[in-house]
Amino acid sequence: MKAITSALLCGALLLAMAPAADAAALESSRLTLTVNAQEEGSATSLVLTCNPDGGAHPRPADACELLRTNDGDLNLLSASDDTACMAMYDPHVATATGVWQGRHVFYQRTFTNRCWMTATTGSIFSF
Repeated sequence: MKAITSALLCGALLLAMAPAADAAALESSRLTLTVNAQEEGSATSLVLTCNPDGGAHPRPADACELLRTNDGDLNLLSASDDTACMAMYDPHVATATGVWQGRHVFYQRTFTNRCWMTATTGSIFSF
């Protein structure tokens, strides 16, 4: 009888903890993404939301999935070793600010050109 009571109490405790873990995983995220093409003197900004995926981004599901893979840490993104981009200097500054699952995000990186930016950040800054 003690074993059954203990098992029931453990099960109830696990069920009570599960919604908190699920809620954190599904917490809404909102990032303002900006691409500044310095040579062209132009900047484009838009909002990306995740959970639910949306905002003004042309491919929000792809961008959010890539962010989920790295738990929202854009510094973990890198171009694959077999990436081939021209050695043309056309700096693009990618900036992300906002909130990822309750954590403040600030990311800014200057890429040699649009090709390296896209190769590194995938669909996130592809707009």
